[in-house]
Amino acid sequence: MKKFISISFLSLFAFAVSCSSNDDNDFNNQEKEVILNNSNQTNRLNTAKAGVISIKEAPDEDPELTSSKLGVAYKTYAANINDVASNIPLVQIAEVSAPIHNETTLRATHVVIHEKYAYVSYNVEGPTYLGAIDVIDISDPNNPSIALGAIFPNTDVSAISYYNDALYIAGASSSTNIDESNPAVLIKMQLEDGLPTDNIVLINMSSYVATDVLANTNGIYGVSGVNGVLAKYDISNQLLQESVSVNDLRAIGEYDNKIVVLSGTDGVSVYNSSTLSEISNFPTSTDIAESKRTIDFYNNNILVAEGKKGLGIYNIDNGSPVNTIELPTITDNNIDPNEVVTNAVTVEKDHIFMANGAAGLTVHDLKKGISNITKTGTLDIDGSTNYVQSANGYIFVASGKGGLKIIKTVEDNPNSGETSIVCDGPEFTTYNGGSWLNINSNESKYYSGSTSLQGLNVNANLTFCGSLAVSNGLNINSNGHFKMSGSLAQGNYNNKYLSLNINDNAILELEGSMVVYGNMTFNTGANLKVSGSVTIYGDVMINNNVTIDFIGSDSSITIYGTVTKNGTPTITGNYNDTLNKL
Repeated sequence: MKKFISISFLSLFAFAVSCSSNDDNDFNNQEKEVILNNSNQTNRLNTAKAGVISIKEAPDEDPELTSSKLGVAYKTYAANINDVASNIPLVQIAEVSAPIHNETTLRATHVVIHEKYAYVSYNVEGPTYLGAIDVIDISDPNNPSIALGAIFPNTDVSAISYYNDALYIAGASSSTNIDESNPAVLIKMQLEDGLPTDNIVLINMSSYVATDVLANTNGIYGVSGVNGVLAKYDISNQLLQESVSVNDLRAIGEYDNKIVVLSGTDGVSVYNSSTLSEISNFPTSTDIAESKRTIDFYNNNILVAEGKKGLGIYNIDNGSPVNTIELPTITDNNIDPNEVVTNAVTVEKDHIFMANGAAGLTVHDLKKGISNITKTGTLDIDGSTNYVQSANGYIFVASGKGGLKIIKTVEDNPNSGETSIVCDGPEFTTYNGGSWLNINSNESKYYSGSTSLQGLNVNANLTFCGSLAVSNGLNINSNGHFKMSGSLAQGNYNNKYLSLNINDNAILELEGSMVVYGNMTFNTGANLKVSGSVTIYGDVMINNNVTIDFIGSDSSITIYGTVTKNGTPTITGNYNDTLNKL
């Protein structure tokens, strides 16, 4: 049995765990506190399911959208869906499988984002102490990569926080540098150019596990579970400054320069960030002991994942209940009702994302206010959802040992070069119809804003300004003209044959950016006008008399698939053919 050491003075403790120590009596004679791996880990990052995400079970189907208005290729599919368009277009850009250490698969527990990196923490269930952190480079959202991985062979990692080029880690450790009776621990890990180093400091906490951590200019704040505490440490020397006993703490957050914590037994407490004097407290539902729960904030309200009670929303000043979102109704007999529970909540782009375990990830719209929340639907992604976190337009979804999904909102990306598409005028409205948009012959339609569709047929004239995602087929039919200003995403890797087609003598005019996850076909006389960037992951078919016009000096096209030419296209303008496919 290992001998455990309890250090009373933090400065001495920090010295004892310094990774640069050569003392034969320190932990260098044991397994390292952290193992850094910067070797190629691309095999853990999978883009096979990348593409536009549709949203299921949304209410309020457009009564005027009938199968007779849809293209022939869509009728069978449309008869089996009840989706409507949503106002949050999303794409899945990658899946990251969980790290494996000594044949043990870890599970994701937390995510923080700073600049071009997403930091993902992991641990394992049961008595084993084992954790990890992945650093995912998201500087190019169309081509993410794992920049570095760090394994903690004797430390569970519950949560992480970023501040001033360092990661602050909450967890539990069997290290000889941690009190055996109180294995809860905080760790400061210094970063270099955003990447982890082995320059770490361990900080003892009371309880069995530190469940969450927050670091900012005021200090390091940690919370721990059973018989736990809210503790504040000096940001410069990691010395303990304040401590408050609170049982069964799950999560910590900062709002309006106040520290907010969630207890599974005592509800929400709000503290002064300097002295940790309590400002207010109010109850929430009592929850299963030690289960992971998260909180988020929106317009002076705190959103609380409450397990079997779904989501609770409370006024942060007085604790009064503002709204609730119940768990979704389950009709699938293959889903165990005991596995339907709200584990986590996050707010992104005026939308609430709820991780509901076996019931998946539901989305709710906040644009009509916190008291008038409407359900958007359930994201059409594989597996259960045990954790969700968002920041900077990204949504990270974890599903037990199933790894992590990286989802990105399709944001309006207006063209900075030459423009000819007019986006102002009373004719522009927000699209609120069915998820299959059909522009009939002799129609001219004008839409703006953010929209996610199942499919799009343009038989006449459509102008769309903003951000648009189409999960299945997009057809610009004979003599149709589609003007797109902003950001367009279409298709998915799973079915590349639900492609983007510019049919005979049709025109697609793009100002901004377009990403096609499936195939793209240019039929006879098709014309693509580009002022911006085009990325195509599938194959490209170019038939007779096709014209591609690049406008301005900064346009580009990137084609990852195979280009087949049944005729010689006319290509005009200055452009960058990134992979030399045209």
